[in-house]
Amino acid sequence: MAISKQSAHQRRELLAKASLFSKLSDRELDALVQVSRIEKLRARQELCHKGDPGSQVYLISKGRLKATTTSAEGGEVVFSIMAPGEVCGELALLCGGRRTATITAIDDAELIVLDRREFLPFLRAHPEAAIKLLEALAERQLRLSELVEDTTFLNLPARLAKKLVSLSRSYGTETSDGIRIDLKLSQSELGDLVATTRESINKQIKTWSEEGLVSMKNGLVTIHRIGDLEALAGFVGD
Repeated sequence: MAISKQSAHQRRELLAKASLFSKLSDRELDALVQVSRIEKLRARQELCHKGDPGSQVYLISKGRLKATTTSAEGGEVVFSIMAPGEVCGELALLCGGRRTATITAIDDAELIVLDRREFLPFLRAHPEAAIKLLEALAERQLRLSELVEDTTFLNLPARLAKKLVSLSRSYGTETSDGIRIDLKLSQSELGDLVATTRESINKQIKTWSEEGLVSMKNGLVTIHRIGDLEALAGFVGD
């Protein structure tokens, strides 16, 4: 992981745009900048591993990261995909100092790093930021609960359709062919997101491609008939 020489001014701008720090005064932002630093990750590079000691919290300023856990048999489950403006690594600071998930860069990423000794006093002094952090944690818990329910009650086509519709709402771009999901993921990573194997994803994408429902090229999925996919996912009238 490389340390960037990004200017204090650039770090200040990035912090000011994040909802967690949006209500800080200019003076408070300047103080936070002085105790922060920027680190870079290459695509697929691991930021931290589950069980590692953790004393830093990270604000994503560029790129996207995924939080995962691995079973004893080697299977991987993706808890969440995190985008610019989101905070990660905070659970280790709040729940005993050990990382609760492995965090890996999906693409090239930049992170603003704050150490525990600066972050915890900041939360105590700014209850509105602590509330925003709790909201983010609650949202992640809801996503995890939803994943468990979907894996238990939905078959693979419904789970995959639901995940693709959700990704299209966060990362979708309208094109002449349909909605392209601008988040590059391998078939293995798609499998991780819906708790199945790469082979099962390959088979399902091939079937849908033959039906003209979706297609996948160079890691990017394009949804050609969003209404049909929403119906398959159970989003009719959503």
